[in-house]
Amino acid sequence: MLLEEFRKNIKSLPDVLPWAGLVDDGIALTKSGGFLAAFEVRGPDLDSATREELVSVAARINAALRLTDGWAVYMDATRRISPEPVLAGHYPDRTTKLIAQARALAREGESAGFETRHVLSLLWHPDPDAAGKTEAMFVEGGDTAGVETRNLQRFKSAIAEIADRFSGVVKIRRLTDRVLPDGSLDSPLLAYLQECVTFEQRERFIVPEVPMYLDAVLGRRGVTVGFEPRVGDKTVVAISIHGLPASSHPGILDFIGRLPVEFRWSNRFIMLGQRQADTAIKKYRSKWAQKRYSLMNLLRQANGGQASHTNLDAEAMTQDAVEAEGINSSGLVRFGYWTSVVLVAHDDAQTARDAARAIVKEIVNRGFDAAIEDVNAIEAYIGSMPGNTYANVRRPVVHTLNMAHFLPFTGVWPGPDKHPCPFYPADSGPLLLVKTDGSTPYRLSLHDGDLGHAVIVGPPGSGKSTLLASIAAAQFQYRDAQVFAFDKGYSMQTLVLAAGGEHYDIAGEDATLAFCPLQAIDGEAEQSWASEWLEQLAALQGVECNPGMRKELYRAVVQLARQTPGGQHRTLTDYITVLQDQALREALEYYTLRGPAGALLDAETDGLAEAYFQVFELEHLMQRGEKIVIPVLTYLFHRLETRFRGQPTLLVLDEAWLMLGHPVFRAKIREWLKVLRKANVAVVFATQSLNDLASSGIADAIFESCPSKILLANAEALTESVRPFYEAIGLNRRQIEIVAAMTPKRQYYHVHPDGRRVFELGLTAEELAFVGVSDKISLKRIAALRAADPEGWPAQWLHERGLPDAAQAWMDME
Repeated sequence: MLLEEFRKNIKSLPDVLPWAGLVDDGIALTKSGGFLAAFEVRGPDLDSATREELVSVAARINAALRLTDGWAVYMDATRRISPEPVLAGHYPDRTTKLIAQARALAREGESAGFETRHVLSLLWHPDPDAAGKTEAMFVEGGDTAGVETRNLQRFKSAIAEIADRFSGVVKIRRLTDRVLPDGSLDSPLLAYLQECVTFEQRERFIVPEVPMYLDAVLGRRGVTVGFEPRVGDKTVVAISIHGLPASSHPGILDFIGRLPVEFRWSNRFIMLGQRQADTAIKKYRSKWAQKRYSLMNLLRQANGGQASHTNLDAEAMTQDAVEAEGINSSGLVRFGYWTSVVLVAHDDAQTARDAARAIVKEIVNRGFDAAIEDVNAIEAYIGSMPGNTYANVRRPVVHTLNMAHFLPFTGVWPGPDKHPCPFYPADSGPLLLVKTDGSTPYRLSLHDGDLGHAVIVGPPGSGKSTLLASIAAAQFQYRDAQVFAFDKGYSMQTLVLAAGGEHYDIAGEDATLAFCPLQAIDGEAEQSWASEWLEQLAALQGVECNPGMRKELYRAVVQLARQTPGGQHRTLTDYITVLQDQALREALEYYTLRGPAGALLDAETDGLAEAYFQVFELEHLMQRGEKIVIPVLTYLFHRLETRFRGQPTLLVLDEAWLMLGHPVFRAKIREWLKVLRKANVAVVFATQSLNDLASSGIADAIFESCPSKILLANAEALTESVRPFYEAIGLNRRQIEIVAAMTPKRQYYHVHPDGRRVFELGLTAEELAFVGVSDKISLKRIAALRAADPEGWPAQWLHERGLPDAAQAWMDME
């Protein structure tokens, strides 16, 4: 299969595309006999990394790129307008639905966001004569079949090893085939190559029955050659980056990936072997050495005289070439030819030109030379295709450590476009769309796969309660969602009541809530739990149970259940009447109406409802002492655990330090961290007491089990007393500086295994009316409105907040 490198007059687009066919899962064969594979990668965020970390990352990338001749590396950064995620609309009440609609309406007035996809492609030509053997691969019984099979295996082993090297510094995923439900094969590799050709993104590309002639399959668009080529309906403007600065550093071109423009930034690095590199470097050294002296000075030197003037720039360049020879000989880096092109494509030619000029301006301002191509435009486009090593080859020799600085391995994480948890309804969107600096949006999600535990930490007055309420409201977009929250300070009271949930002010002044813990003791599991819970109550009264006493506790539970098949008369007072151990009877009397805890625990029927949204206010309860607090909370925990049946559920523990002070609660929290992920429950810890969390004894377990850490603004983060806490949870110096510089009550720093971002909630007035209300005056007014109109009070509250349109919208909702 003999082809010209490229034709001046293109007959059709397939003529110049480099791909021949698929020869393995996610591996293409090029017309020149090379094997091509691709990986989707995402590197560290430049804003959150220290200089030392970036230098280390660059060194490891350099080590991964130390390939030899026959290899070429392609690194593409494709920036697109960020699609608006489809958020679920299963809100069960008017209030959370109104909040979601207000947020969506506010986003309509914002400028479009952009996000960048990074793809690393690797090309290997087994030997210089590979092109002559390509045709033989498709001839039955061809002589080279065995050789090519071995070469393919060598390539697969090599790219697996290269991926392993990269995996320590970037997230990397091979573009391999996926089997669809109908049995067909979807090829992300072909979808990516198609996008390189047409500038159009596609979610799927079905592999043809005969996966050959890929140039024709992928090159069906017409091409018009000229200073501004057209591919299909799109005008393509090519920008070449050249004229390297005197020095480089990691992420030096990171700014390109943040521009608010759509483009594909193509980087190609053609590897040279040590001998090839040495020959190329020597040519440079010879060229610059000759420029050190003028012709007259050379004649003087030939006649025994001395040169009167030396070209210092040429002298410096000659010395650089000498140093490059030494570096090449050391084997610590590899040299090659780097070609960098930014391609802008748009249906409107003027829009493409304007975007290209803006990109050139930014690049030039950063110390590089860049220019819009004219005569060379079509060759720049062709040379940008992964697998092409002939068109638009730039000749400056650059080594792999420079490449690690130039290539777009850093990036801004936009968050997942779909909910990461497989237990959530199919195609569920992210939890919240939030605001950020720059042009890359952020989709907030607490989950990492099926694990959604999160910890929120920061000083008082930093916006913790508002964030928790916003997260709770957003959770109800998912079908059958539940939220259970332990609150302190009434910060979630307005939201839960407006959303039709239940608010329990446990042990409050006007509270009527009381529990009947033995009401559901019909089954063996519930009877076992009840006997253990009763033993805990006895222990709190100083009675340690022996085996006989435990047997008696259990016997009395079973007897009470048999005597009351209808579920009535199962109070603690009733239980004591069937209990025969005197010591136990006296100990448990504390929890009947004869004792101080009876008002909470000795009710005829249980006051706890089955609402999908429940908030338990703990401010008054936590003042009662552990003899009451522990039985009440352990019973509540048990009741909630019976509600965890696989629905998308959030369990919010605000001011979690209140519970971390007792071993019973610490043990329960540790258990939840291990087991609740299986029940599709995400536990969200929130605390303003850094010291209490750090000294709780389970801080390590909390941070290890919580993939999401949301840090509130803390001006004291860099102080000697506070900084060690942030270091203990894995933050580096730069990240701690970010926390210290954030604006309280506005900015939050999300640390996630997939990335890190500073974000703002971007609250609307409608949202603030429900998630930002916890002051006593507002709560008192809301109580009065509820008394006057228990069902429609949220509309009146919105009216009083100056939101009549929102009030009417709330009333009009079904």
